[in-house]
Amino acid sequence: MRNFFFWILFYTLVMAFSQILLKIGTTQIGGFVVKEFKDIIFMAFKVLINPPIMLAIALMVSCFFLWIFILSWAKLGLVFPLTALTYVFVAVMSFSLLGERLSIYNYFGVFLIVLGVFFLLYR
Repeated sequence: MRNFFFWILFYTLVMAFSQILLKIGTTQIGGFVVKEFKDIIFMAFKVLINPPIMLAIALMVSCFFLWIFILSWAKLGLVFPLTALTYVFVAVMSFSLLGERLSIYNYFGVFLIVLGVFFLLYR
């Protein structure tokens, strides 16, 4: 059972970190305005040469294969709700790494997610 929790925790942390990298990359690129088809091509080029976005994509692809690995030996009804921990980690990383402010509602939401995961695992 210890391995099970390790892999779910690892999966959710990597997914959360990939979201942080996406935010960093999109902040570097700036806003996108699409008026013509060439704007889409230009936007795609900017995304493909941005290291944080490319690293985020690589992490998401690795998470896809990790998810297949997890699903091969665990119940979907148990592991999928546990991925809600990704939301908790994104909130914590956004606060600590990006300097984003969290409101009392954010803290309450994180608490509810953690409580829900606890009850899911409680037997």
